[in-house]
Amino acid sequence: MEDISVNVTKNICTLKVITFVALSSLFILACDDTSAQTDNKVMWQRIVGIIEPGGTVGEIVDGTPAPWTVSNGSAEVNLANGIVKFQVRGLVIAADPSFANIGTTTVITMVRGTLVCNETDDPELVDTEAVPLSAQGDADFDGSVVLPESCADEPEDTVFLIRIASVSEGFEFLIGLWNAFGAVRIP
Repeated sequence: MEDISVNVTKNICTLKVITFVALSSLFILACDDTSAQTDNKVMWQRIVGIIEPGGTVGEIVDGTPAPWTVSNGSAEVNLANGIVKFQVRGLVIAADPSFANIGTTTVITMVRGTLVCNETDDPELVDTEAVPLSAQGDADFDGSVVLPESCADEPEDTVFLIRIASVSEGFEFLIGLWNAFGAVRIP
């Protein structure tokens, strides 16, 4: 009778060890998958308003004719699946000769996020859909885009911009200009 009891105890211990090893392996695989997903992300911890009016990015995207400021914001892109997220708070104009528009969104009603891929060589622009810019200068986007190979091939050469997508009538010349950028990049 003792032999049966010892065998049952050994079998239970063996099953516990096998279960522990299997669960540990699954945990390690899950951690590796999370790491791989993080490796494909480029993040910008801050969004900063354009400082030098008219500045050009990648020799193809012109900046607004006036400086802008931002209270807070961030952006990220997953280069493996094209998911882009950005949020900006307090995107408002910082200078105006008439002083009437300082601290407002002026005529800007919608913005979009733009990835400038391969910024130093032959730049490619990837735009998100346009999103509303509130009167306080707040905007959020969470969606996906189709990324060209240059984004994934040279992630270190990718820039994030906020660009003007829609304006009040009579100010259409501002559409497409950038007024903020991603800063404090990881990685």
